[in-house]
Amino acid sequence: MKTNKQILSLVCFLTFFAVSGSAQTLKIAEYYQLKSGNKWNYIAPPTWKGDYVSQMETGSDFRTEGKNYSTISHFDATKAAKILTFVKGKGIFYFGENFADKTFVRFDAPQIWFPEKVKIGAETKIETPFTRTLTDGKTNRGTYTLKQKYVSEEDVKVTAGEFKKCLRIESESFWDLGDGKKARTVSIYHYAKNVGVVKASARFIIINAEGKETVNRLVETDLKSYRVSKQK
Repeated sequence: MKTNKQILSLVCFLTFFAVSGSAQTLKIAEYYQLKSGNKWNYIAPPTWKGDYVSQMETGSDFRTEGKNYSTISHFDATKAAKILTFVKGKGIFYFGENFADKTFVRFDAPQIWFPEKVKIGAETKIETPFTRTLTDGKTNRGTYTLKQKYVSEEDVKVTAGEFKKCLRIESESFWDLGDGKKARTVSIYHYAKNVGVVKASARFIIINAEGKETVNRLVETDLKSYRVSKQK
């Protein structure tokens, strides 16, 4: 017959095992394939004209911190592009962004946007200064902050089909563009393994000098079709 102390120890062990087992480790490269030619077509928001398309193209080569990187430009439907590369053993690095208004931002140092391996329930944060280059060639300094949480695995049914165990990522980003302009984004993305984003909900918010927030764009969409090749 087990004593109360033995029973308590067994309960603690089982609790620890259950908690540990629930913190699954996922490989981000399986959910976010960085390869030129990858393309996703989404159901367009009501006010959008034409297809709502996200795609990847070969980007520029960067030399930073004594290392050379070949990048991929990941364009959203507005033609803004994140500059990214995958580094084995570390994850997906984020160098900056080319905006739709032809201005661009380069971070002082590449940031790990997604670690190579993520655990359900974990959170990550980026906070970095950057240089923004305007259309007239002038520059100003700013800061970028991103918080992300890897919330759960969820089954998702969209126009393109039903996808099992999608990785749900909730994030909030903040841009201080250094010239009095500020903006933030609040989003929920569902990433399907070997596919990418299959469902998205994002609010793009402009912040004026008095701190008042205005929703500039609201996107709630799901995947219609896709063409994805695995990164090497």
